[in-house]
Amino acid sequence: MSLLVIGANGGVGSKLVRQLKEDNVDFTAGVRKNEQVESLKQEGSKATLVDVEKDSIEDLTQTFKGFDKVIFSVGSGGSTGADKTIIVDLDGAIKTIEASKQANIKHYIMVSTYDARREAFDASGDLKPYTIAKHYADEHLINSGLNYTIVHPGALEDKEGTSKIETALYFDGRGAIPREDVASVLKEVATSDNKFVNKEFQVVSGNQSIREALSSYE
Repeated sequence: MSLLVIGANGGVGSKLVRQLKEDNVDFTAGVRKNEQVESLKQEGSKATLVDVEKDSIEDLTQTFKGFDKVIFSVGSGGSTGADKTIIVDLDGAIKTIEASKQANIKHYIMVSTYDARREAFDASGDLKPYTIAKHYADEHLINSGLNYTIVHPGALEDKEGTSKIETALYFDGRGAIPREDVASVLKEVATSDNKFVNKEFQVVSGNQSIREALSSYE
């Protein structure tokens, strides 16, 4: 199994890279800048340039060839405008989905927003453009014919992970989760063959082990 992590320099992606490296998983980190590639290589990780904003579908297809699984953990960031959100979180995601189809990716794992349902648009406030982008990117993935898993994390926290979570298709209310625990969930999904296929779920901090909480989606 060979894995490409797109957005490997982000808040969740960087923690996922560390965990995969500690577990000796065969992965390549996809990042946007040459200096990030060089830094990861100096740390002993394989890395490649992936810019979902600038790369064409053809470029991405060539990059993806030879991988079995792709994790999309890319975000335009909270300080950018709606235009960048559409370019990165919607079109960037769709380009990687189309490239994954052409490159025969066996499993595409999407990090989405907590509630990407259409009925959540108006309740998402300032995040409405991001929610809209994620909704349509998720829909495109579901209808793509790819084997997929969509992970909807709660509010992301910069604190130590607990490895204790809860999952549901949709919770009644909101929750939060450390980025480190989101990374652990992604690692479990990506390294478990033939599991979690064509499933989506929300994940927040809870009382179950990650493996136990995910068992109902295998």
